[in-house]
Amino acid sequence: MAYFADDMLLPEPNRDTEGFWSACSEHRLVIQRCARCGTYRHLPKPVCHECTSFEWEWVESAGRGEIFSYIIVPHGVHPSTFDAIPYNAVIVQLGDCGGVKLTSNLINAANEDIRIGMPVQVAWEDVGEGITLPRFEPV
Repeated sequence: MAYFADDMLLPEPNRDTEGFWSACSEHRLVIQRCARCGTYRHLPKPVCHECTSFEWEWVESAGRGEIFSYIIVPHGVHPSTFDAIPYNAVIVQLGDCGGVKLTSNLINAANEDIRIGMPVQVAWEDVGEGITLPRFEPV
């Protein structure tokens, strides 16, 4: 089941994010890592914020982590969110890939059950147009 309505705006991959979205379409979570200093980063960027290198690679994550922070959104900001109110937005800190953080939604859990430190794993939502979104669910 879709988290938001079918008319939700979808990501538009660009040259920096294409590898991330391509892996997501294969149900693989990849994180960008600097090939020079080893720093992980998300969102993908062309240059490392630690050493300014333009060399990078994609590293596959196991997709497990924990809720670092979250919010329950009480009102819609776009018509495609209206049917999901109240919905959650979570920040997940991955257990690998340098503990990088991703913003997403927690599925298969009641909003009132969400807790900081809750263990989660990636779950995939195929939303069409070749786009698959990484959501998370409790472990």
